[in-house]
Amino acid sequence: MTDFYPDDTIATVEADGTLTLAVTDRWNTPLGKPNGGWVLASMLRAAMDHVDVGRPVVAGITYFASPEPGTTATMTVTPLKLGRRVQTVDVDLVHGDRPLARMTASFARDHDGMTRELGEAPALPDPDTLPDPRGHGAPKDGLFARMEYRMAETPGWAQGAPNGDPTTLAWQRLEGADTDWPALGLLADAMPPPVLELGMLASMTVQLTVHFHRLPAPGAWVASRFTTRHVTAGFHEEDGELWDADGNLLAQSRQLAILL
Repeated sequence: MTDFYPDDTIATVEADGTLTLAVTDRWNTPLGKPNGGWVLASMLRAAMDHVDVGRPVVAGITYFASPEPGTTATMTVTPLKLGRRVQTVDVDLVHGDRPLARMTASFARDHDGMTRELGEAPALPDPDTLPDPRGHGAPKDGLFARMEYRMAETPGWAQGAPNGDPTTLAWQRLEGADTDWPALGLLADAMPPPVLELGMLASMTVQLTVHFHRLPAPGAWVASRFTTRHVTAGFHEEDGELWDADGNLLAQSRQLAILL
């Protein structure tokens, strides 16, 4: 197995200083387009690699169009305010004259402050006791060849019988790679949408915001909870939480998506 992460999220600096991103099919969803989490991870890495910032605390991305696999996109990184405590950066992704996505992210230097956790991690069995869904009919190519998943129960939609509860509980991690800050953004959008449990065929992300808290241990599984509670006029929200095995919150997410 070849480890394509993080190389597939690193922009190339051309001779004229332009940042380019090779769009590969290695992170495609079943819709045949690159996963939105991979797009976010690539743009977040560009901001971190090319501006003097701390670690991410929040990133919000709006998707205008899907990049086409096999093409090369261009990124523009624009510092907005590089403050002492918070640094904010814009990143634009385009192909030719066609805008693909815009991300605004804020970063912070390490500093002491109060920490208090009032939430609870999802209750999941030890991932080592659970089967790999790719051995039981789940997709094995594109994004799903780059990820590992473990679920306590097979989703109803995957058995042709949506259960009516748009909630997903699962362990996930990159296959063969550690979870860094950009990868947390990827994991926030790497699961099949829970709205499939309402009998929907698919959905596409319009806007995604991720709050970053801490990193897991190298190679560790990430406990994930995603849920949808509101579907309105063909749009729906999806709230996500990522936790480590010790019950520490790693990241939170909310996205707005449109049903297809």
